[in-house]
Amino acid sequence: MRPLAFIPVLLFIALGAEAADIAFVGNWSETIGASDLVGGAGTDIYSQITSSTSKATLDITDTGGVTWIIGVSRSSSNLPAGVAVAVRRTTSGSGGGSISGGSFIAVRATEQILCSGTGDRSGVGLQLRLTGLSVEQDTGSFGATLTYRIY
Repeated sequence: MRPLAFIPVLLFIALGAEAADIAFVGNWSETIGASDLVGGAGTDIYSQITSSTSKATLDITDTGGVTWIIGVSRSSSNLPAGVAVAVRRTTSGSGGGSISGGSFIAVRATEQILCSGTGDRSGVGLQLRLTGLSVEQDTGSFGATLTYRIY
């Protein structure tokens, strides 16, 4: 069995929210092989694979204490048909102010709200998830680029 390699490459974009900045640290690469089979040889692979709980982090700075929103979108993808990437906030990080939002959201070409808050935060943990995986899909290397924006 040739392993499938899913390599979501993640980026960030820092766009103005009154001069607020966002920095992304991390990436996720997953090689899918025999250990991912549900019941051994002849069975399908787990349809969902999830990264560690803080595989990537966001730093939100220079907010001036005002309210901000983090949006996420998929700017490119060569994932097989039926495979989707989702992301969620897993930790609040540290710093003043507050942060909310923490459920998995499917990342699409259209931007969606990942989380919101006030004040500067650092080390906000993110977890990623692939869904819709199957042995019926082609083998090879696949990836997606996610874009994070603060406004």
